[in-house]
Amino acid sequence: MNGRKNGATKLCSALLMAGALTLTAACGGGDSGGDGTTTLRVAWWGNDTRQAITEEVLDLFMEKNEDIKVEMEYSDWDNYYDRLTTQMASGDAPDVFATEIRRMGEFGTRNALADLDGLVDMSGLDPQLLQSGQLEGTQYAIPTGVNAFIIAANKTVLDEAGIELPDDTTWTWDDYRDFAAEVTAATGDGSYGTQLSFNDAYLNIYAQQHGEIFYGEDGKIGMSEEVIADWYSFQQDLIDSKASPDASRSAELGSTGVEASLVATNKGAFGMWWSNQLNAITTGSGSEIVLLRMPKDEDAVSGGHFLQPNMFWSVAASSGKKEAAGQLVDFLVNDPEAAAIIGSDRGLPRNEAVLEEIRAGLPETDQASLEFIGALADELNDPPKANPNGAGEMPAMLERYGQEVVFGRMTPQEAASGFISEANSVLNK
Repeated sequence: MNGRKNGATKLCSALLMAGALTLTAACGGGDSGGDGTTTLRVAWWGNDTRQAITEEVLDLFMEKNEDIKVEMEYSDWDNYYDRLTTQMASGDAPDVFATEIRRMGEFGTRNALADLDGLVDMSGLDPQLLQSGQLEGTQYAIPTGVNAFIIAANKTVLDEAGIELPDDTTWTWDDYRDFAAEVTAATGDGSYGTQLSFNDAYLNIYAQQHGEIFYGEDGKIGMSEEVIADWYSFQQDLIDSKASPDASRSAELGSTGVEASLVATNKGAFGMWWSNQLNAITTGSGSEIVLLRMPKDEDAVSGGHFLQPNMFWSVAASSGKKEAAGQLVDFLVNDPEAAAIIGSDRGLPRNEAVLEEIRAGLPETDQASLEFIGALADELNDPPKANPNGAGEMPAMLERYGQEVVFGRMTPQEAASGFISEANSVLNK
């Protein structure tokens, strides 16, 4: 028996080395062990808080499904995808795992994800948002919840500077820069109005305000050089006006997370973050944090805002336990008790029936996020589609060219041109 099992394992490895990834499903084990128990491996990334939340919800799943055992695999963000891709290449992928929009499409096009139709009940989920987890009409991933990329305003810092909250329905990018510069001038204690952000969601919003999209239908960059150059130029304007710290300090801040941001440490009035990070900012600062719309110029075609899945749950195509794996994913996105434990850690739920059941018990920060997203409902653009192969490299690339601009080694135009050229060389490879 052991000899046959070892031989099957070697065959799977040989097939994978030959590039036959689509055949790995034939190499997985069956749904049940000898004692009738199915063991699922589940992988995700995150900090200690997410680890504790996820362990709690998976323990609840096992309590409700005594015939399924869950083995938990988690890591930090920096190592997660290296580990996952190595596991996939060796035919040892977890049965269920988390992805985010920049990498889900890549795995889907490489036949690494199972079709979830029939495995997960999607009837209560937002159909428009579900499209973000589809490739050519096949549902390879289920959104865990949604976020909006927003401006977080620290009311305490603004009050100390003697500046009122701006009207986020009318303010422009020039207003944003001027407000932030006023805060810097008024505080004078190492505090600043804002800090730089080279987040690709920010650029996506800025592009959509100008009638452009981040990725074109061909999977290449869909934005013009002019719009990207303007975006880089604005970042330089923030430094020049002292609305944000100088290039060195900005680079230092850019290498840290939300907990160390200016707005979360009461050293900044504004910061660009995801709406589900409101709790971290509020907890870190101990201040009242208000969510604001992104500024837009008077000639903008839209506010540019969209809801983006925080992340997805997927099932490995190689899993021999797809039915049980689908049962787990269904529990994670459709069970009210699970949703109450997870809260907004992976975005706010988009199953309206589930949301109504847990809404009253959500913390104040989640209530505020829900209220803000509700206020945006009539202004939202469509959710993004699955990103093309190579999209995972865009954030670091945008940051790198941004640093070239703020340190004076490139003009905004040169950076925009360089980014488009390099990005298109890696997208859809």
